[in-house]
Amino acid sequence: MPSPWLALEEALQQALNATSAVNTTKTVSIFEALGRITSSDVVATIPVPPWDNSAMDGYAFNADDLNTTKTLPIQGTLTAGMSADEALKPGYAFKIMTGAPVPQGADTVEMIENTDGGDDQVTFLSSPKAGSNIRAKENDIAVGQVLVPANTRLQPEHLMLLSSQGLCEVQVFRKVKVGIVATGDELAAAGEQKLASQIYESNRIGVASLITKLGVEVVDFGIVKDNKQALADLFSRAQQEVDIMISSGGVSVGEADFVKDILDNLGQIDFWKIAIKPGKPFALGKIGNTVFCGLPGNPVSSFVTAQLLVLPVIRKKQGETKHTGPLTVNATLTKDVKRRPGRRDFQRAIISRSDTGELLVTPHKNQSSGVMTSITQSNSFMVLHESVASISQGEQVPVIPFNLTL
Repeated sequence: MPSPWLALEEALQQALNATSAVNTTKTVSIFEALGRITSSDVVATIPVPPWDNSAMDGYAFNADDLNTTKTLPIQGTLTAGMSADEALKPGYAFKIMTGAPVPQGADTVEMIENTDGGDDQVTFLSSPKAGSNIRAKENDIAVGQVLVPANTRLQPEHLMLLSSQGLCEVQVFRKVKVGIVATGDELAAAGEQKLASQIYESNRIGVASLITKLGVEVVDFGIVKDNKQALADLFSRAQQEVDIMISSGGVSVGEADFVKDILDNLGQIDFWKIAIKPGKPFALGKIGNTVFCGLPGNPVSSFVTAQLLVLPVIRKKQGETKHTGPLTVNATLTKDVKRRPGRRDFQRAIISRSDTGELLVTPHKNQSSGVMTSITQSNSFMVLHESVASISQGEQVPVIPFNLTL
């Protein structure tokens, strides 16, 4: 009997439950750390700012001194990078630049625009509030504060923060190795001479391009023909070399028994029918400690399933715990859509902006899972939930952009 239909959320949860994170760590340069996952909390050792400093170009003084006069003599000038070794004398002001330390005795900075801008003495044109325009020590970061929690994927803003603490290295989990293979007698590799009965294989480069964005080490196992011994040898090798093995093909009805016989001897395997379109067939298993993900051979189905199920598995294996899934936005549908309900439909679509800035979404004219140009000519997935049979022009629909540049 075929496996029961699985909701996408249930399938994803089972896949994540079957995946454990790597535990080997490595110290890397911050210049090599982009996209890596922190293995421990990164804690501040330096206060930011390290001292009270000026938020403006202007004059530092004690606000009480303006109770009796609006003009103060200039004691000196402070610029960023200088030390404020000299305390402010009563009744005086320092000319001060943005980022310069506020001298002892000063409690206020007034921007130069609200003064006459004098060099020997300064006349204040307004009555500044005490404490204005001073960035207090530790106002941003206190010593002991967690800067980047463990299990965080490092982004440029994190690395800037680490560098501001004088850190040139960070401890991360090791890179995850992901193997990719395509199966089928009908497949030929790009660049090779193919038989008239063959097609050029495209799933490996599609999946490899998707997962490379996560900073994994990709191991390409090429194309394997429909030969049990060749597949068994490959899967045995994979459990020694990679953390995750991704196969495209061999998971649809009529094909599954072929792969199942091999993997049952090496580990464990489950074949699912997931209530999504495209991408219904999916296989999940274990070969030793290696997670096995079996994608459908159809290129569009493989592309969709890899994004919905394989990318989260990789993130879990890498040690990332804070990813909440792909960004979803709402957009206004530009044409009526009718379909057969029952599965969650990830229709290829074009998201754009109107002249007024409104997000619009137009489904691709051909939603066949065999049409690869439905992806290359689109920039998003329009998500139609299981119960939706029709939706009208002008309604709001959820959309997952392929990237964040719209």
